[in-house]
Amino acid sequence: MKIRVLSESDCRAVLDMAAAIDIQAEAFGLLAAGKSVEGLRSFATSEEPPGVAIFNPCFLRGGAGYGIKVVSDFYDNDKKRIPRMSALVALFDGSTGFPKTVMEAGYLTDLRTGAGTGLAARYLARKASRTVAIIGAGRVARNQLEALATLFDLKTVWLATRTPARGHDFIRRMKARGGRIPADIRLVASREEAVRRADIVVAATTSETPVVEGKWLRPGTFVASAGAYEPTTREVDTDTVRRAARRVIDSRKDCLEHAGDFMIPEKEGAIARESIAEIAEVVSGARPGRQSEEEITYYKSIGVPIQDLVTAQHIERRALARGMGAVLEIGGDEL
Repeated sequence: MKIRVLSESDCRAVLDMAAAIDIQAEAFGLLAAGKSVEGLRSFATSEEPPGVAIFNPCFLRGGAGYGIKVVSDFYDNDKKRIPRMSALVALFDGSTGFPKTVMEAGYLTDLRTGAGTGLAARYLARKASRTVAIIGAGRVARNQLEALATLFDLKTVWLATRTPARGHDFIRRMKARGGRIPADIRLVASREEAVRRADIVVAATTSETPVVEGKWLRPGTFVASAGAYEPTTREVDTDTVRRAARRVIDSRKDCLEHAGDFMIPEKEGAIARESIAEIAEVVSGARPGRQSEEEITYYKSIGVPIQDLVTAQHIERRALARGMGAVLEIGGDEL
């Protein structure tokens, strides 16, 4: 039995953000069509050292393959000056169950997380959006800005973060990427200042309490929340969700059972579950996207396993076509 191993540099070489945004539309389409089986997302926590391992399995019907992503988020890694998050994806043959490919998945996670917001922005943000507020300055925040810059002619980014040093690091990293990243990235004193100035607002934090308040939003704003993912935590307040004319999520199964951003307002009676659409419904035209320039729209994502699987399969096919990666004989195929 042979297995292909793809490094981060291999993955970067074959897939960029623009392509990843289109791939997310494919992934959500498969989810909506019932062509995937989402495995039970599971968590294993560690108290010492503090951290969590997350297991995201997904299976495509009709022998189209399956895979699992394993994510490690170890909170003290920042003190060691190494990334908090690391990840691997393993892909398997849908007909035999044999393992085929293992790849570094930190880049894949960054890509599909940003691309998911980018896909939502296509349908929910105003086409003339030019300014963005980013709340948070970590890895998730960086990929959110890259996706939005891919789609919109951005002029100014208003950045709000608790730690100025992290804000300056964010600015340095994003300017180094060049391309469509706007040169004008400004670190501001408050979240309110950033939000009030923006056409698009992105919350990308691990905050347990809201970092975006509805009273700060201008008419026509698109708000995306890509950080907090637990029932008791949220990044936007109830007023934000209530004011949104379009409330969209990546997955009912995941968001409505795990994301406090929607679970808490629903429990308070502020919104009805029927008012919430999946992004696949918006992409297919079954539910409307933005209907006017004045609407406030809101998108919440916590990541869906089908995104990881389909994105990884695209990387695998492109790498195979180029003969990339190391192929190892691992045995285990004797009768």
